Amino acid sequence: MNQKLCNDPRFERLKQHSIYIPNLMSLFQFLVLPNRDDMIRVRDLCDYFHEFSNKSYPDLLTNIDCANAFGVYYASESSTMNDSIKKIRAQAETDKQQKILEVNNAKERYARLTNSIVDLSCSCGYDYDHRYYRTCDKCQIKQEAQSIKVEIYECPLPSKHEQALAVIFELQMPIEIRSYRDIIWQFVNRPKPHPEHQMYEWLSVLPHTRKLGPYYTGPSDCKVKVVSSTSPVTQTHYSCPPSIEIASISDFLFENSLKAQISPTQPIEFKDECRILTPQLNHPDYKQLQFTIDTTQFEQNHVIAKLSDCSACLKPTQFVEFGSFRSGHRLQWWNLLAMLEMDSLPIAEESVTVLITHSILQHGPLKIDQRSPCNN
Repeated sequence: MNQKLCNDPRFERLKQHSIYIPNLMSLFQFLVLPNRDDMIRVRDLCDYFHEFSNKSYPDLLTNIDCANAFGVYYASESSTMNDSIKKIRAQAETDKQQKILEVNNAKERYARLTNSIVDLSCSCGYDYDHRYYRTCDKCQIKQEAQSIKVEIYECPLPSKHEQALAVIFELQMPIEIRSYRDIIWQFVNRPKPHPEHQMYEWLSVLPHTRKLGPYYTGPSDCKVKVVSSTSPVTQTHYSCPPSIEIASISDFLFENSLKAQISPTQPIEFKDECRILTPQLNHPDYKQLQFTIDTTQFEQNHVIAKLSDCSACLKPTQFVEFGSFRSGHRLQWWNLLAMLEMDSLPIAEESVTVLITHSILQHGPLKIDQRSPCNN
């Protein structure tokens, strides 16, 4: 999918953007590949992702509002998106001027009401039989003046141009890019396709849902949404209408308070991913040697140190040989040859079969070679 998009003249800029999937390059060595075609396919994939892991521009899931972000670049080149920004800003300025007028009218009304009772005195009290409390004209007018409220104004778009471009791109990005990014996002979030987050969705809070909603062109069920780790002013203590009596006009006007971000990822822990890709030993005699199957690092000293855990059904030499079998990626074939010649481990035993099969079929560690990042 990335290749097709890169070959599309509209998205040629993608060739310069990295692809970042946590731990992906390290996970290639844990894959079990039963045939040569799979090995070749993995080699090609490894080379491809290695190439895109070293690109100069950021991937599509991080820093979406930076100057080099794909969305910022694409939106800056799109006349449609730039026109949308102009329309949103024009409407925002109109709303701002209307809010200023509303505040001025409210202040004038407040002043008119309060001035009308300057010469009046309070005459509140109970009626002649003390059954009903009567509020005088002065207090009624005073209460009316104090009840005058004007809601605050918040601009729906960030003031910084790059952030505004990032937001409009999220609203109007081509469906090809949206689908591609959704796939990457879901892959990073495996096995939790719907991770929880405590963030604010731009299109679910006021005034953004009213002002930006009409410009959204994506599907209703997209996985990645534009969100913010900061709350909108309308959901903070600033949302309480300021006092008409003492507040200035600027106290009613706020710039956009949301950050331009996308739904966060919660990648699976590397150790959990490795456990999924590695067969687990269930036999009680071999279970304590699971750590020796998990890696091809030199573990012989660790195995010898755990000889006290050796089951009575196993010889110490069998315990050490099983635990040392995978020590050194290229030594496994020598270890297998020695085991077959000496018949030192019971091949019929399920755990031994798992050890041998996994050693033969697992892809193995990456080569430290600039020309070829993967090992076949």
